[in-house]
Amino acid sequence: MLTACRNLQDGKEKKKEIMEKRVATKNRKGMKASPQEILNGPILKTLFRLAVPTIIAFTFQTAFNFIDRLFISRLGELQFGAIGMSFTVQSIIIAIAAGVGAGSSSLISRFIGAKRYKDANNAAEHSLLIVLVTAAVFTIGGPLLSRPLFVLLGASDNMLPFILKYINVILFGSFFAFFTMIGNGILRGEGNMVKPMQVMVIGTLTNIILDPLLIFGLGPFPRMGIEGAALATVIARAVSAVLLALSLFGDKNIIKFNLKVFKYNGQFIKGIFKVGGPSMISQLVQSLGLSLLFILLRPYGDFVKAAFTMGFTYQQVAFLPILGIAISVLTMTGQNYGAKNYERVRQIFKQASLAAAAIMLIFTGLFIAGSRTFITIFSNNPEVLRVGKDLLVIFSIGFPFIALRMVQVNVFQGLGMGFKSLILNLSQMLFLTIPLALLMSYFLGLNGIWIGMVMGNFLTAIAGLIWVGHVTKKLIV
Repeated sequence: MLTACRNLQDGKEKKKEIMEKRVATKNRKGMKASPQEILNGPILKTLFRLAVPTIIAFTFQTAFNFIDRLFISRLGELQFGAIGMSFTVQSIIIAIAAGVGAGSSSLISRFIGAKRYKDANNAAEHSLLIVLVTAAVFTIGGPLLSRPLFVLLGASDNMLPFILKYINVILFGSFFAFFTMIGNGILRGEGNMVKPMQVMVIGTLTNIILDPLLIFGLGPFPRMGIEGAALATVIARAVSAVLLALSLFGDKNIIKFNLKVFKYNGQFIKGIFKVGGPSMISQLVQSLGLSLLFILLRPYGDFVKAAFTMGFTYQQVAFLPILGIAISVLTMTGQNYGAKNYERVRQIFKQASLAAAAIMLIFTGLFIAGSRTFITIFSNNPEVLRVGKDLLVIFSIGFPFIALRMVQVNVFQGLGMGFKSLILNLSQMLFLTIPLALLMSYFLGLNGIWIGMVMGNFLTAIAGLIWVGHVTKKLIV
């Protein structure tokens, strides 16, 4: 009996040793970083090595958003503004998917750092369960609620039909968005940034090819206008979902799925939502804040909404490097926290903050110098040009502060402290940015809204630096 127990224990230890060797040898080449590099390598080098694939992926995605909106701007300013207002609902989908993805990534990275591989597998399986439930809710319920929602948000009678044509197609294909974003979060949790990059790049290229064909009816394709843009997006997301599924259920990942013996365990759902829930609420708050900003802009007319959409588009472009850094910060923080490497967690926060702020200062200078030129790419309307130029200059002043907050939020998420990340984001949008935008608009009119937004980001970044610094210091003491 004793011999059998020893053999069983030896078998478990051998299996664990094999898993650790597989983890150790995985991701050594190219743009990948192994868990050993994440735990022991040079911080900035490892951070950027992890960040580069994500930056490439989001560069393609943002390039598509830019091209997509450029195509749609040729349809008219109502259609262009409709895309901007539609993003309020799309951002809810993104918030939920990204929140669950962040929760999965954080939980999986901490399990891998602690060498609890079976728990990492179970966490990934429960993430896919969440995909099925949330996608069903949006696919069925979304189209039923879209009209009253956009009426509430202040959509004009002229713009509303274009909004509904676009968003209802997006909602019918929401499963592919949920699956892709949450699946990418699973892979990032194990430190694999390359496969999500490949999936996003192929999906984006598919979207770029289909967009002009379906919008303008080139060749044998019918002219579908704004509906064609939505359909191209859904098809591209479906392509990404298929490619991601082939990777997730393959045999080359640290994470291994065994759905045949899957058993529901609420503790894994709880673990995912401990970080993912606050992350989700944070992004929903950002969506709510965006909706409130559109309400604030309603008295100024549709051309202001179009200018705001242009400024928001350029902000997305500017933050591509920071998205990569922030997601990498979550992975590095999670694995080092799981391995009890607390001093390294603190250094990750410091070095990532400096790098993020420095990068965004470059973009601030670029957008201040070329604001008029950037707006004319989308529109030559004198009113849009006047508003967009001022907006882009003021927006860009706040870029370094937004970058700092993004790093702070992802440090908290990597530590499993989702509630703290929620407080930081709630403070930024609901308690500072919106009230300050409203207050400043009374004194300075439209430009006061943009100035209030910058003030909110500045105050949040300063508070976040103090708070995260205190929390990471307490880990060491």
